[in-house]
Amino acid sequence: MQRTTDLQRQHSLVSPSDGRNLDSKEDQPASLQQTIHFRRFSVLPSARQVLVDGRPIEVGGRAFDVLMTLIEARGAVVSKRELITRVWLGLVVEEINLRVQISAIRRFLGKDRGILKTVPGRGYLFAEDVTMAKPLFDALCLAPAPERISPTSKAMSQRKPTGSRTIGSGEGVEPAVVVIDDDKDVREGLQGLLRAVGLRAELFASPKDFLAKASAIYPQCFVLDVRLPGCSGLDFHDDLVKSNVRRPVVFISGHADVPMSVRAMKAGAVEFLTKPIRPQDLLDAIQLAISHA
Repeated sequence: MQRTTDLQRQHSLVSPSDGRNLDSKEDQPASLQQTIHFRRFSVLPSARQVLVDGRPIEVGGRAFDVLMTLIEARGAVVSKRELITRVWLGLVVEEINLRVQISAIRRFLGKDRGILKTVPGRGYLFAEDVTMAKPLFDALCLAPAPERISPTSKAMSQRKPTGSRTIGSGEGVEPAVVVIDDDKDVREGLQGLLRAVGLRAELFASPKDFLAKASAIYPQCFVLDVRLPGCSGLDFHDDLVKSNVRRPVVFISGHADVPMSVRAMKAGAVEFLTKPIRPQDLLDAIQLAISHA
Protein backbone atom coordinates (compact mmCIF):
# COMPACT_ATOMS: atom_id res chain seq x y z
CA MET A 1 0.00 0.00 0.00
CA GLN A 2 1.34 3.44 -0.93
CA ARG A 3 2.12 5.62 2.04
CA THR A 4 0.50 9.07 1.97
CA THR A 5 2.22 11.89 3.84
CA ASP A 6 0.95 15.35 4.70
CA LEU A 7 3.07 16.75 1.88
CA GLN A 8 1.62 14.22 -0.56
CA ARG A 9 -1.90 15.28 0.33
CA GLN A 10 -0.81 18.89 -0.02
CA HIS A 11 0.72 18.22 -3.44
CA SER A 12 -2.42 16.51 -4.67
CA LEU A 13 -4.33 19.73 -3.95
CA VAL A 14 -2.07 21.90 -6.05
CA SER A 15 -1.52 19.63 -9.03
CA PRO A 16 -3.01 21.41 -12.06
CA SER A 17 -4.35 18.15 -13.48
CA ASP A 18 -6.38 17.01 -10.50
CA GLY A 19 -9.47 18.93 -11.54
CA ARG A 20 -9.58 21.20 -8.50
CA ASN A 21 -8.85 24.88 -8.23
CA LEU A 22 -7.86 26.52 -4.98
CA ASP A 23 -8.24 30.16 -5.91
CA SER A 24 -8.80 31.67 -2.48
CA LYS A 25 -6.53 31.50 0.51
CA GLU A 26 -9.49 30.61 2.69
CA ASP A 27 -10.06 27.42 0.68
CA GLN A 28 -6.53 26.17 1.33
CA PRO A 29 -5.43 23.99 4.25
CA ALA A 30 -2.81 25.52 6.57
CA SER A 31 -0.12 23.17 5.24
CA LEU A 32 -0.64 24.51 1.72
CA GLN A 33 0.19 28.04 2.87
CA GLN A 34 3.67 26.98 4.00
CA THR A 35 6.96 27.25 2.17
CA ILE A 36 9.42 24.38 1.81
CA HIS A 37 13.07 25.32 2.36
CA PHE A 38 16.28 23.45 1.56
CA ARG A 39 19.73 24.90 1.11
CA ARG A 40 19.38 28.05 -1.05
CA PHE A 41 15.99 27.01 -2.41
CA SER A 42 12.40 27.75 -1.42
CA VAL A 43 9.39 25.93 -2.88
CA LEU A 44 5.96 27.55 -2.69
CA PRO A 45 3.40 24.75 -3.32
CA SER A 46 0.33 26.97 -3.65
CA ALA A 47 2.05 29.19 -6.23
CA ARG A 48 3.82 26.23 -7.86
CA GLN A 49 6.94 28.38 -7.71
CA VAL A 50 10.62 27.73 -6.94
CA LEU A 51 12.92 30.46 -5.64
CA VAL A 52 16.72 30.33 -5.74
CA ASP A 53 18.38 32.73 -3.31
CA GLY A 54 15.02 34.47 -3.05
CA ARG A 55 14.58 34.91 -6.81
CA PRO A 56 11.78 33.14 -8.72
CA ILE A 57 12.86 30.88 -11.56
CA GLU A 58 10.95 29.18 -14.35
CA VAL A 59 10.10 25.55 -13.63
CA GLY A 60 7.87 23.49 -15.90
CA GLY A 61 4.70 21.95 -14.49
CA ARG A 62 5.87 18.34 -14.82
CA ALA A 63 9.29 19.14 -13.36
CA PHE A 64 7.60 20.83 -10.40
CA ASP A 65 5.38 17.76 -9.85
CA VAL A 66 8.39 15.43 -9.99
CA LEU A 67 10.28 17.60 -7.51
CA MET A 68 7.34 17.71 -5.11
CA THR A 69 6.86 13.94 -5.33
CA LEU A 70 10.52 13.35 -4.46
CA ILE A 71 10.44 15.85 -1.60
CA GLU A 72 7.29 14.21 -0.23
CA ALA A 73 9.06 10.86 -0.04
CA ARG A 74 11.18 12.28 2.79
CA GLY A 75 14.42 10.49 1.97
CA ALA A 76 12.87 7.33 0.50
CA VAL A 77 13.60 6.09 -3.00
CA VAL A 78 10.73 6.73 -5.44
CA SER A 79 10.50 4.28 -8.32
CA LYS A 80 10.26 5.46 -11.90
CA ARG A 81 6.90 3.73 -12.20
CA GLU A 82 5.53 5.59 -9.18
CA LEU A 83 6.82 8.94 -10.46
CA ILE A 84 5.22 8.41 -13.85
CA THR A 85 1.93 7.29 -12.26
CA ARG A 86 1.78 10.27 -9.92
CA VAL A 87 2.98 12.95 -12.30
CA TRP A 88 1.25 11.80 -15.48
CA LEU A 89 -1.80 10.46 -13.60
CA GLY A 90 -2.02 7.09 -15.31
CA LEU A 91 -1.17 8.22 -18.83
CA VAL A 92 1.05 5.87 -20.79
CA VAL A 93 4.32 7.74 -21.37
CA GLU A 94 7.86 6.75 -22.29
CA GLU A 95 10.48 6.71 -19.54
CA ILE A 96 12.43 9.31 -21.52
CA ASN A 97 9.79 11.87 -20.50
CA LEU A 98 10.67 11.32 -16.86
CA ARG A 99 14.38 11.58 -17.57
CA VAL A 100 13.80 14.92 -19.30
CA GLN A 101 12.09 16.29 -16.17
CA ILE A 102 14.84 14.95 -13.90
CA SER A 103 17.42 16.70 -16.10
CA ALA A 104 15.43 19.94 -15.89
CA ILE A 105 15.41 19.77 -12.09
CA ARG A 106 19.13 19.11 -11.95
CA ARG A 107 19.77 22.09 -14.21
CA PHE A 108 18.12 24.57 -11.88
CA LEU A 109 19.65 22.88 -8.82
CA GLY A 110 23.01 23.74 -10.36
CA LYS A 111 25.85 23.18 -7.90
CA ASP A 112 23.39 21.42 -5.58
CA ARG A 113 22.31 18.89 -8.21
CA GLY A 114 23.85 16.09 -6.15
CA ILE A 115 20.88 16.12 -3.76
CA LEU A 116 18.78 14.48 -6.49
CA LYS A 117 20.30 11.02 -6.72
CA THR A 118 19.73 8.22 -9.18
CA VAL A 119 19.50 4.81 -7.48
CA PRO A 120 20.33 2.25 -10.22
CA GLY A 121 17.56 -0.24 -10.80
CA ARG A 122 15.27 1.43 -8.25
CA GLY A 123 14.48 5.05 -9.05
CA TYR A 124 15.34 8.47 -7.65
CA LEU A 125 16.05 9.90 -4.20
CA PHE A 126 15.84 13.46 -2.87
CA ALA A 127 18.72 13.36 -0.37
CA GLU A 128 18.20 16.57 1.59
CA ASP A 129 16.22 17.49 4.68
CA VAL A 130 13.60 20.21 4.23
CA THR A 131 12.00 22.65 6.64
CA MET A 132 8.51 24.08 6.53
CA ALA A 133 7.72 27.70 7.36
CA LYS A 134 4.91 30.19 6.92
CA PRO A 135 5.87 32.39 3.98
CA LEU A 136 6.65 36.06 4.39
CA PHE A 137 4.92 36.78 1.11
CA ASP A 138 1.51 35.84 -0.17
CA ALA A 139 2.51 32.91 -2.37
CA LEU A 140 -0.60 33.19 -4.51
CA CYS A 141 0.45 36.68 -5.56
CA LEU A 142 4.16 36.07 -6.12
CA ALA A 143 5.11 37.50 -9.48
CA PRO A 144 8.34 37.61 -11.50
CA ALA A 145 10.72 40.32 -10.39
CA PRO A 146 9.88 43.75 -11.82
CA GLU A 147 12.38 46.06 -13.45
CA ARG A 148 15.20 47.48 -11.37
CA ILE A 149 14.24 50.36 -9.11
CA SER A 150 16.49 53.35 -9.63
CA PRO A 151 17.87 54.48 -6.24
CA THR A 152 18.27 58.14 -5.39
CA SER A 153 21.34 59.46 -3.65
CA LYS A 154 20.50 62.53 -1.59
CA ALA A 155 22.59 63.33 1.44
CA MET A 156 21.25 62.36 4.82
CA SER A 157 21.36 64.34 8.02
CA GLN A 158 24.07 63.35 10.48
CA ARG A 159 22.10 64.44 13.53
CA LYS A 160 22.21 61.80 16.23
CA PRO A 161 19.04 59.70 16.38
CA THR A 162 19.70 58.29 19.83
CA GLY A 163 22.60 58.26 22.28
CA SER A 164 25.93 59.06 20.63
CA ARG A 165 25.29 57.17 17.39
CA THR A 166 25.29 58.90 13.99
CA ILE A 167 23.98 57.70 10.65
CA GLY A 168 26.12 57.74 7.51
CA SER A 169 25.88 60.72 5.17
CA GLY A 170 26.14 58.73 1.95
CA GLU A 171 29.67 59.90 1.11
CA GLY A 172 31.74 56.83 0.31
CA VAL A 173 28.95 54.56 1.56
CA GLU A 174 26.82 52.45 -0.77
CA PRO A 175 23.10 53.23 -0.28
CA ALA A 176 20.98 50.45 1.17
CA VAL A 177 17.46 49.64 2.24
CA VAL A 178 17.71 49.03 5.99
CA VAL A 179 15.55 46.13 7.15
CA ILE A 180 14.96 45.77 10.90
CA ASP A 181 12.98 42.67 11.87
CA ASP A 182 13.62 40.16 14.65
CA ASP A 183 12.56 37.22 12.45
CA LYS A 184 15.57 35.87 10.53
CA ASP A 185 13.38 34.23 7.85
CA VAL A 186 11.65 37.54 7.21
CA ARG A 187 14.96 39.40 6.96
CA GLU A 188 16.41 36.89 4.51
CA GLY A 189 13.20 36.82 2.47
CA LEU A 190 13.25 40.58 2.14
CA GLN A 191 16.92 40.54 1.21
CA GLY A 192 16.23 38.08 -1.61
CA LEU A 193 13.33 40.14 -2.93
CA LEU A 194 15.32 43.38 -2.87
CA ARG A 195 18.36 41.77 -4.45
CA ALA A 196 16.14 40.50 -7.27
CA VAL A 197 15.36 44.09 -8.27
CA GLY A 198 18.90 45.38 -7.84
CA LEU A 199 18.64 46.91 -4.38
CA ARG A 200 21.15 46.37 -1.60
CA ALA A 201 19.78 45.51 1.84
CA GLU A 202 21.31 45.84 5.29
CA LEU A 203 19.70 43.47 7.80
CA PHE A 204 19.32 43.93 11.56
CA ALA A 205 17.38 42.11 14.27
CA SER A 206 16.81 45.20 16.43
CA PRO A 207 17.25 48.99 16.46
CA LYS A 208 20.17 48.49 18.86
CA ASP A 209 21.97 46.30 16.31
CA PHE A 210 21.41 48.93 13.64
CA LEU A 211 22.66 51.80 15.80
CA ALA A 212 25.88 49.91 16.52
CA LYS A 213 26.74 50.16 12.79
CA ALA A 214 24.71 53.21 11.79
CA SER A 215 27.67 55.48 11.05
CA ALA A 216 28.77 53.17 8.22
CA ILE A 217 25.34 52.90 6.60
CA TYR A 218 23.48 55.26 4.28
CA PRO A 219 19.79 54.25 4.43
CA GLN A 220 17.74 54.92 1.32
CA CYS A 221 14.77 53.97 3.45
CA PHE A 222 13.86 51.81 6.43
CA VAL A 223 11.66 48.73 6.42
CA LEU A 224 10.64 48.29 10.06
CA ASP A 225 8.71 45.60 11.86
CA VAL A 226 6.43 47.06 14.51
CA ARG A 227 7.28 44.58 17.25
CA LEU A 228 11.02 44.62 17.91
CA PRO A 229 13.14 43.70 20.95
CA GLY A 230 14.18 46.57 23.17
CA CYS A 231 12.46 49.32 21.18
CA SER A 232 9.41 48.98 18.95
CA GLY A 233 9.59 50.01 15.32
CA LEU A 234 7.14 52.83 16.05
CA ASP A 235 9.25 54.16 18.94
CA PHE A 236 12.42 53.89 16.88
CA HIS A 237 10.76 55.89 14.10
CA ASP A 238 9.72 58.52 16.66
CA ASP A 239 13.34 58.76 17.83
CA LEU A 240 14.53 59.31 14.27
CA VAL A 241 11.97 62.06 13.66
CA LYS A 242 12.74 63.80 16.99
CA SER A 243 16.43 63.78 16.09
CA ASN A 244 15.64 65.28 12.67
CA VAL A 245 16.79 62.14 10.89
CA ARG A 246 14.04 62.06 8.30
CA ARG A 247 14.40 58.96 6.20
CA PRO A 248 11.32 57.35 4.62
CA VAL A 249 9.92 54.35 6.49
CA VAL A 250 7.79 51.40 5.43
CA PHE A 251 6.26 49.46 8.32
CA ILE A 252 5.47 45.75 8.20
CA SER A 253 3.61 43.80 10.87
CA GLY A 254 1.88 40.51 11.47
CA HIS A 255 -0.06 41.97 14.40
CA ALA A 256 -1.36 45.27 13.09
CA ASP A 257 -4.39 47.16 14.37
CA VAL A 258 -5.98 50.45 13.37
CA PRO A 259 -4.45 52.66 16.12
CA MET A 260 -1.01 51.26 15.30
CA SER A 261 -1.30 52.02 11.60
CA VAL A 262 -2.78 55.46 12.26
CA ARG A 263 0.11 56.32 14.57
CA ALA A 264 2.64 55.19 11.95
CA MET A 265 1.06 57.18 9.13
CA LYS A 266 0.70 60.31 11.28
CA ALA A 267 4.41 60.04 12.08
CA GLY A 268 5.17 60.15 8.37
CA ALA A 269 5.43 56.49 7.34
CA VAL A 270 5.18 55.90 3.59
CA GLU A 271 3.20 52.70 3.99
CA PHE A 272 1.98 50.23 6.61
CA LEU A 273 1.77 46.62 5.31
CA THR A 274 0.51 43.51 7.06
CA LYS A 275 2.05 40.04 6.69
CA PRO A 276 1.89 38.00 4.55
CA ILE A 277 3.00 40.72 2.18
CA ARG A 278 2.32 40.86 -1.53
CA PRO A 279 5.81 41.30 -3.04
CA GLN A 280 4.67 43.93 -5.51
CA ASP A 281 2.99 45.96 -2.74
CA LEU A 282 6.25 46.02 -0.80
CA LEU A 283 8.35 46.90 -3.83
CA ASP A 284 5.92 49.68 -4.75
CA ALA A 285 6.13 51.07 -1.22
CA ILE A 286 9.93 50.94 -1.23
CA GLN A 287 10.09 52.61 -4.64
CA LEU A 288 7.81 55.36 -3.37
CA ALA A 289 9.92 55.71 -0.22
CA ILE A 290 13.15 56.02 -2.20
CA SER A 291 11.60 58.62 -4.50
CA HIS A 292 10.79 60.68 -1.38
CA ALA A 293 14.26 60.36 0.12
